[in-house]
Amino acid sequence: MNLLNKENISLRLQQLIILVLHLILLKWMYYTLAELGTEKTSIVLVHYIGMSIYGAALIRGCAAWGKYHYQQDLKQEKKNDQ
Repeated sequence: MNLLNKENISLRLQQLIILVLHLILLKWMYYTLAELGTEKTSIVLVHYIGMSIYGAALIRGCAAWGKYHYQQDLKQEKKNDQ
């Protein structure tokens, strides 16, 4: 089984982008938990709200992107069957 070929390069690129975006969110969470212990509550609250919005957008975006690719695959299979 080949992990990277012509047929799945767009899928692997999608997975790489999603991984990088999740790692950015993880780094932000670590920073918030490790470094903001001495900051005002309002600053910490803004970080948590930002992480919530980023996480929600990431989940929604990944789902929409995956749905788009799934629908494209279905169209391609239907086209190949005819």
